[in-house]
Formats: sequence, C-alpha cells, structure tokens
Amino acid sequence: MNCNGGSELQVLDASFNELRSVTESWGISRLRRLQQLNLQHNNISELSGEALAGLSSLRIVNLSNNHLETLPEGLFAGSKELREIHLQHNELYELPKGLFHRLEQLLVVDLSGNQLTSNHIDNTTFAGLIRLIVLNLAHNALTRIDYRTFKELYFLQILNLRNNSIGHIEDNAFLPLYNLHTLNLAENRLHTLDDKLFNGLYVLSKLTLNNNLISVIEPNVFKNCSDLKELDLSSNQLNEVPRALQDLAMLRTLDLGENQIRTFDNQSFKNLHQLTGLRLIDNQIGNISVGMFADLPRLSVLNLAKNRIQSIERGAFDKNFELEAIRLDRNFLSDINGVFATLVSLLWLNLSENHLVWFDYAFIPSNLKWLDIHGNYIEALGNYYKLQEEIRVKTLDASHNRITEIGAMSIPNTIELLFINNNLISTVHPNAFVDKVNLARVDLYANAMSKLQLQQLRVAPVQPAKPLPEFYLGGNPFECDCTMDWLQRINNLTTRQHPRVMDLTNIECVMPHARGAPVRPLTTLKPQDFLCRYESHCFALCHCCDFDACDCEMTCPSNCTCYHDQIWSTNVVDCGGQQTTELPRRVPMDSSVVYLDGNNFPVLKDHAFIGRKNLRSLYVNGSQVARIQNRTFAGLISLQVLHLEDNLLRTLHGNEFEFLFALRELYLQNNQLTALDNITLAPLASLEVLRIDGNRLVTLAMWQLQQPQFKNMRTLGLGRNQWSCRCKFLQELTAYVADNALIVQDLQDIYCVDAGVSGTSVVQKRELDFNTTAACSDYYAGGSMLQHGIPTPYLSLLAIALGLVIMLAMVVTVFIFRESVRIWLFAHYGVRVFGPRCEESEKLYDAVLLHSAKDSEFVAQHLVAELETGRRPLRVCLQHRDLAHDATHYQLLEASRVSRRVVILLSRNFLQTEWSRCELRRAVHDALRGRPQKLVIIEEPEVLFEAESDIELLPYLKTSAVHRIRRNDRHFWEKLHYALPVDYPTYRGGVAGVPGNNYTLDHNHERIKQPASPGILYRQAPPPAYCTEGIAGAAGELIGAEPTNYSSATTATPSPRPQRREHGGAAHGNTPATSTLHHPIVGTHLHPSAAQAASLAAAAAQRGAELSGSTGSAAANNSQYYHHATAPSQTYTIRPPSEHIYSSIDSDYSTLDNENMLMMPPPSPTPNGGAGVQSLQRFHQQQHQQQQQQQLQQQQHMSQTWRPQQQQQPNQKQRRGEGEMSATTTQTTTSVSAANGQQQGPH
Repeated sequence: MNCNGGSELQVLDASFNELRSVTESWGISRLRRLQQLNLQHNNISELSGEALAGLSSLRIVNLSNNHLETLPEGLFAGSKELREIHLQHNELYELPKGLFHRLEQLLVVDLSGNQLTSNHIDNTTFAGLIRLIVLNLAHNALTRIDYRTFKELYFLQILNLRNNSIGHIEDNAFLPLYNLHTLNLAENRLHTLDDKLFNGLYVLSKLTLNNNLISVIEPNVFKNCSDLKELDLSSNQLNEVPRALQDLAMLRTLDLGENQIRTFDNQSFKNLHQLTGLRLIDNQIGNISVGMFADLPRLSVLNLAKNRIQSIERGAFDKNFELEAIRLDRNFLSDINGVFATLVSLLWLNLSENHLVWFDYAFIPSNLKWLDIHGNYIEALGNYYKLQEEIRVKTLDASHNRITEIGAMSIPNTIELLFINNNLISTVHPNAFVDKVNLARVDLYANAMSKLQLQQLRVAPVQPAKPLPEFYLGGNPFECDCTMDWLQRINNLTTRQHPRVMDLTNIECVMPHARGAPVRPLTTLKPQDFLCRYESHCFALCHCCDFDACDCEMTCPSNCTCYHDQIWSTNVVDCGGQQTTELPRRVPMDSSVVYLDGNNFPVLKDHAFIGRKNLRSLYVNGSQVARIQNRTFAGLISLQVLHLEDNLLRTLHGNEFEFLFALRELYLQNNQLTALDNITLAPLASLEVLRIDGNRLVTLAMWQLQQPQFKNMRTLGLGRNQWSCRCKFLQELTAYVADNALIVQDLQDIYCVDAGVSGTSVVQKRELDFNTTAACSDYYAGGSMLQHGIPTPYLSLLAIALGLVIMLAMVVTVFIFRESVRIWLFAHYGVRVFGPRCEESEKLYDAVLLHSAKDSEFVAQHLVAELETGRRPLRVCLQHRDLAHDATHYQLLEASRVSRRVVILLSRNFLQTEWSRCELRRAVHDALRGRPQKLVIIEEPEVLFEAESDIELLPYLKTSAVHRIRRNDRHFWEKLHYALPVDYPTYRGGVAGVPGNNYTLDHNHERIKQPASPGILYRQAPPPAYCTEGIAGAAGELIGAEPTNYSSATTATPSPRPQRREHGGAAHGNTPATSTLHHPIVGTHLHPSAAQAASLAAAAAQRGAELSGSTGSAAANNSQYYHHATAPSQTYTIRPPSEHIYSSIDSDYSTLDNENMLMMPPPSPTPNGGAGVQSLQRFHQQQHQQQQQQQLQQQQHMSQTWRPQQQQQPNQKQRRGEGEMSATTTQTTTSVSAANGQQQGPH
C-alpha cells in the first residue's frame, strides 16, 4: 500500500479458509484497484451490504462453496466493471431486487447449486445484462420458465437449467436468445415439447433434454433449430423415433437411449445424412432388417446394446460404409455369420453377453482391432480357413465361455491382450504362444487346467528392453506332481522365452499325496513335495532287477501307495489306515518317509526296519502299539522324525532308541507310559522336540534333560501327567520348568497328584506355580493340601466374608434399582417404601390435572377414567372441567394449593397453548415454590426436546424430586399411581364387601392399613377459609342427621368425582336431601368441606367452653360462632368445588399467604385486641392438647377389631335419626367430637 491509503493490489485470494463473514470492517473498500476477489470454499454466511463498496475496478468475484442464504441489496452497486460473478454451491433461496442492476459489462453469472425457486426469478432479475454470455442456474428448485425471464439477454450463448423441477416452459420463452448455441434442460420434469418451445433459437447447436418425462414431441418443434448438431433425448418415455428429427439435416449426434422404443422403419431417420453417432441403448428394439439405417451413410458409431435383438439380417449395414464401432452386447443374438464381413472400416465390435454358440474368425472383417465376445456359449475359437495374415485383432476378450482348448490357430498372431479366463480350458497345446510377437498379457485364470508343461507356455524370444508377457494362471486345479516343480521357479528363469506369472501367490495345488492339507498354496511347497506315484522302478545301474531279492529295485508293497520326486531323492511309502497286524513286506530300501499309522501292531519286533538307511520320517502313531522290543529301530541312522503317539505303550526299558543319533523329533504323547528308564533318552543327541504329555508319568529324571546333548531342545511337552507332589521331585520339576519356560509348551496343563489319592477313582490334582522357587512346605512333603483340608478357624471367617459379599451385592442391586423396586412393591402389595410420613391429607383434591383443551378427549377417556374409577379412586380437579376456561392466575394457584399433587400432561398442544399463558406459568411457579416434589409430569416422548428448550420448564425436568413419567412407558399406570398420594384412614377393615388388604410403609416402617377403595371414604378436615356460614350451617345440619345418612362410627362424604348426567341435567346417584350441593358437572352432592366444617365446629365449641382465662367478649364471640355452626337445619345454596376456589380468590380475605388458614376457621373479631390475642393463644394450646388426647384414643381404638356398619337399611336409620333430632346441642357436639376423633388420620 502507498502512503495515500490506496493500493496497487489487483488480486486478493482468501479461498479455502474458515471465514464466516465479510463486512466493511475488513477494509476491502480501500483496495481501489482490486480486480479479482476469491473467497470460495469458506464458511461465509454473512455478507454486509457495504462489503464491496468502493471496488470500482472489480471484475471477478468468487463467493462459491459457502453458506450464503441471501444477499444484501446493492451488493454490486459500486462495481460497474464486473465481468464474472460466481455464487454456485451456496444456500441462496432468493435474490434481492436489482442485484445485477446496471452491471452492463457482466459476462458470466453462475448461480448453480442453490435453492432458488421460480417465485424469486422474474423479469427483473437479469434485466439489463445485455452482454451476458453464460448463465448457469443448474441444481436449483425452479419449476417454470416465464416468457419474460430472459427478455434482455440478447447475447446469451450458454444457458444451463439442468437438474431443476421445471415442468412448464411458456411459448417463446427463449425467443430473445437468438445468439444461444447451448441449452441444457436435462433432469427436469418436462412432458411435452410444443411447437413454439424453441422459437428464435436459430444458432442452437447443442440441446440436452435427457432424464425428463418426455413422451410427446410435436412435429414442428425443431423447425427453427435447423443448425442443431447434438441432441440428447435419452432417459425419457419415447416409444418411437420422433418425426420432428427430419428437420435436423445438420444433426451429427443423436441419443435416444434409455427410452421405450420398440421398432423403427426405413423412414425413421430420413434427412439425417450428416449423422455420425446414434445411441439406441436400453430400448426394446427387436430384429434389425435391411434398410433401417439406409438414410445414415455417414454413421460411424452405432450403439444397440441392451435391447431384444435376436437376429440381424444380412446386408443390414451395407449402406453404412463408414461404421467404425458397433455395440450389440446384452442382446439375444445366436448367429452373426455374414453380418459384419463387408464392413471394411469396422474397428470395434462388442458382441458380449449374447447367445452365440459358434464363432469363426471368418465372421469378422479383416481390419477389426478390438473384439469382445465374452459371456456367450462359444466352445471353440474357430479358424476354419486358417486365417492369420488376414486377421489384425489386437485385443480379444473371450472370457466366460465354454472353450476347452487353445492352440496356435486359436489366437491371431497380432494379438496383444488375450482374455480367456473363466472357461473350461484343460488343454494348452505346445508352442501355442510362440508366434505371438506382440503378446503383452494372457489371462488364463479360473479354467480347468490340472497339468501344464513348461513348453506349453513358451513365447517368442523377448528383447531385454521389452518386458516379458504377463500370464495369470490362478484358480486352476493344478496337480503339483513331480512334473510341475518348474512352476514354482518360472519367474527365475533367464532364457526370456517364458512369460512372467503374475499371480503365483494365488495358485493352489492339489497334492497327489494328500497327507495333511489336500490343497496347498504353491509358494508354501518344498521341492520334496512335488511327488509322482509309482508301482515299480529299477535304476539303470541296478543289475538284479530280474531277481526276487534285489535291494536296488523299488517295488511298492501291496495295499500301499508310493511316491517319488523328480530326482528320486524323496521316496514316500504310505501303508497307513490298513488295520493290518503285520508290517508290510519289501518296503523299498530307499524309502525316505514311511506311513504305518492307523494299523494294529501290538508289538514292534527287533530289526523290523533294518537296512532303510535313507529313512528320515517314520509314522507308527495310532497303531495300538503296546511294546517296543530292543533294536526295533536298528539301522535307521538317518531317522529324524519318529511318531509313536496315540498308542498303548506302558514303559520304555532303555534300549528302544539305541543308535538314533540323528533323531530330532520324538512324539510319545497320549500313551500310557508310567516310567521312562534313565537311559531311554540318552542316545538322542540331536533331539529338538520331545512330547511325553498325556501319559501317566509320576517322576522323571530331570537331570537327563539338562545334559549337554539336549541344549538344542526347542519344544517340550510335560502336561497331563500324574506328577508326584513329593517335595524333592517338585523342586526339580519346578526349577527346570521355570528355567525353560520358553520351550515348555503346556505350562497350564502341568499339575501334581498326591500319592495317597492317585490310585482312587477321584483324582485330586493341584496346579503348580512356576513363578516362585520357595522351599517345599509340609503340605507338599506330607501329601496334598486338599487331603488336609481347610483349617477350622478359617471356615467361619470364610462364611462371614461370603455373607458380607452377598449382602453388599444385594444392597448395591437394590440401590441401583431402588425406584423400580418401590414401584413394584406399591403396585403389587400397596407398600410404599420410604414414602412421605405426613402427606397433606387435609386437601380438597388429591391432584389437579393441567392439560391442553385439545387433549381433553384423551384425558377424559384414559387418565380420569382410571384415576377416578380405578382400584385406587382419587379426587381429581380437571383444568377444563372443574375450572373456568380462562382461569386467572389466582384461580389456578388456589386450585393447585388445595390439591395434594399438581399433574401436568406435557404434550405439544400443552406447550403451544396452556404453557404459553403467563397466568398458568406464574401459578405453577408459585404453587411449587419450595415443594417441587408435589409436581408430576406425564411426558409425550416426541415433545421432550421442545420441553427441554424452554428455560422456565427445564428446571422442573432436571429436578430429581419431580416425578417424570413417559406416556409410552409399559409401567405407566404403576408409576403414576405411585407418584399420586394415597389416603391414610384411621380405621381397619375395608368398605362393604371389599377386603382391606392395602398397606403403606412410612419412614419408621409402621404398617398402617388403608381401604382398598380409598376414594369411597374421605378424611374429616376443618373447613377451608373460603367456606361461608351457610356451609357451616349445612354441616351442623348434617351432624344432626348423622344416623339417617351415615354410620355412627364415621362420616362418609360423597365422592366429588364427576358423574354421567342424563339429558335432563341430573347426575346419577342418590344424595341426602339434607345436604344439597349442585355442581354443573358433578351433579348434586355434599361438598367434602361441609362435613369437615361441621366436625371442626363442634369440636372447637367444646374446647372453647373449657378455656380458662378467656375474656368474656372472646368467649362470647367464639361461642356465638360455633353455636351458629351447629344451628338447626336450614337449606343453603353451596357452590361447587371450583366455585369455592373462585370465592376464595375473589374475597378480601387472603388465603394465599398462609396455607394453614385453609385448615381452620377464622376466629371472630374481639373488641379488645390484647385480650383477644391472649385468648386465641390459650385456645391454640388447648386445641393442641385436645388433639394429643384424641390421637391416644385413636391408637387405643385401632387396636380393636372394628367393622363399619353397612348401610343396608336406610329406612330404619332414617326413623332412628328422626327420633334423635330433638337431642340437645351438647349431645350433638359430643357425638361430633367423637366422630372427629375417629376420623383424624396419622401425620
């Protein structure tokens, strides 16, 4: 930058970074001479309107591959010299008005890969771009093109509308584009091409319409596009060649592939004399007849693949002299004789995956270079006329056929690449590849060749500067006998007359001697593994072959198989698995490997193998051998491997392995050996592998294994023996194993058996610890530790420890699943473990249910039906049934405070309607302040994310004290009943006819019975503060009528649950005439607070009379108040439950500050304030003492068996009640006090 603040910078490239915004604070506006700005491949999502202000010299701006959703207005207003704007691959869904206004120098606009719709591309979007040449709107969401969209783009040459959803283009939409030469409408939803669609496109040379839904092309649609040279109509729904093509005399390339064309006639391609390429792939074309392509004299490429062509008439291509490439693959051709012979220009022919059975080189033209006939049923590459000089094929693919042999005439001499894999070739004639001087690759993979000679793969001598031909031979079932040993080293030959086998690692050999794996990889074989079978063989220098006793004659024993390698250094005799009892006679003296396993040789006699000086491996395993005589293996001076495992050997006396100085591997495992003589292993100076595991050995002279001749030992098996637990031997054994742990392969199987119990049927063994070399203990010396047993003092400790572990596991399990255990106990037995000791029993409702009005049907039919009429009926206050629709904050708060639980049905409807109300949120917050355990949330699973996004609702969802229950939980009802409160009545037994077998367990685990249907009987409570005098009077009237309507032991209040009403408006059920409470939904009932008010009034009156030191005015006022509560019966109009709440909220008396006011009636005002306060204090003290006496009486009463009187004779009770109506007020008060004492529940 210069000192004046300007800049000479012309190109600024900030692409491929992590930029997120471009604003005026960048200071780009100071770069007055900037011509090119590259900001592509960033994370730009914000672009300021003044970001490019002042860049008057800017010509190219590239904002592609970012996250822009919209552009500010006037973004390019200060850059009138712009030539190119690149905005592709963003997230633009609209363009501001006048974005390109007055950019008259603009040449290129790229808006591809965005989300632009037709609603945001109108006649003003590109207005004024009179010099625009390239416009790219591909990969957007356009659905239509208006005829005014491109009205001023006179110089536009390339228009790309690919991959939109364009289904309609108005007539003459492209009329102003008379300079347009390339139009791409591919991958849209066009159905019909109308006559006026391409009007004005006189210089259009390339039109792309592939991947649409075009089924109709009107005849004159291309009438004004006479200069069209490339037309792509592929992947549409055409069922014939369009007649409109006849107007395209200059057409060079026509693509009609992937349509539904079934046939065409001789006039289908009329006037297309300049056509050079015709693509008809993947249609439904049948046979090809003469004249179909007669109007295409300049046709050079023809694609008819993936059709239904069964035959091609001879001469069908006689008029197409310039044909160079034909695709006819994936059809149903069975004969091509005479079809292509006259096509002298044909260079490329694909006939793969047809039904060809017969092939001859005479069927193809002489100039053909590339031929593909794979996937047919050809059995031979015929060359009946022995053509070689006339054939110029360089690439031939004849794979996946049924060819059985290959010879020199089967392959052209000009061949370079030959693919004949996956055939049935079993024979390759010698010198089949000798004359192929240009050969580069031959693929013979996956054929049926089992034998192959080196001469069969000979090729022409290759110059050192050229690479050797590459052959692929894997996947053939080669029998790797002694004639195939060259294959393993073919790549090491230096004659340069043999190919290089590229897949030696993939070649597998079928072994003629199938001991071990019958199929082995070629690279794993050793020279001695390439074997050939023989019956008899006599060397040239042997002169006694005519005699019976001739040691140099090789004769295979009867019932045995014998093999040899190429130079007879390996001679294998296999006599295994014969179950014979005698050793075979006349085993060849030059045998190197002898298999005698799987027979029955009780005794191996001495000198049984005398004279076999070349024997290196002997297998006598699994042959029932019980005894080996001395010098059995005499003369086997070259023996290296001896297998004697899985036999019945019991003891080795010492001379069995005499003179076996070269023996390296001795296998004696899984016998019955009980002892090894000290000199048994002494002659084995070269021993490397010793297996004596799986026997009955008790002791072993371990010092023998430490001799110098065993220093090369690399594998030792000692496990699964009955080693002695005697101290001396164990010290030797553990010391040796500890020092040689790397060669002992079965440490985990080594154990000792005590001598005292080893002979019993129960073998007691003890694992050995080879990590320590401590001195032998008494248990080791005297016998097995198991024999002595565990000392008695440790048994009690072990039992205690085990019990503690079990108890700890049970405690941890119960703690982890404590919530599930609580719910299960409550659901099945009614036991509430660690539940609250003092529920808020003196409440009007058990729960208030807040929900959306849209969920009312679900609430009424499912939740309320179960909660109010189920096994544990509850008193439920419904927001949209028992409260006003537009309940205020105080009404909702009062409803929550007179309920023991607040239940919220958390659904999407609730969040969108109820929770959005400020009154409800405030009421919930005020009601739950300090008492979150009171809240129960019923969650809809799909709304959880939205609920957790609400900052006011989130604290309740994250609080562990809140009960959260998912609606789709399979234990939903158990969890909901557990979360809601239960009643704690003060009596035993149940309701009439219902056994009282439900219990609750408080913090002190006191079992208290509750009724099976707690909703039938309600607790007595003092009248709420909002109760009027009328209610108290009604309560007194009810007390006087107690014998009429209730038993003498308790006062039952009718359930406040809603009852179904008849059409006339009356609710079902009978209610006493003396207590009328009409609810618009519930019907006529006595409100629970009425009986509670009466009970409390009577009790308080009695206690007030006994107060000492009260002022006269206070006593008079109290007496007057309570006397009024017990006045004679009168008829009062009592509000329903919800209206009680309204009256409390609407009254001047505040019940919101002190909830205890809901539990007792307010005292009458006294004239003397000080005396009234003292009197009130004494009243409270006396009331507390009275409550303690009542609780003591209650406990004494509960210890007795009590049954509630059944209300079966209402007439008698009514008569008895009428007789008692004249009782004095004192008697009434006494009976009410007794009733109240019986109904007072535990806290």
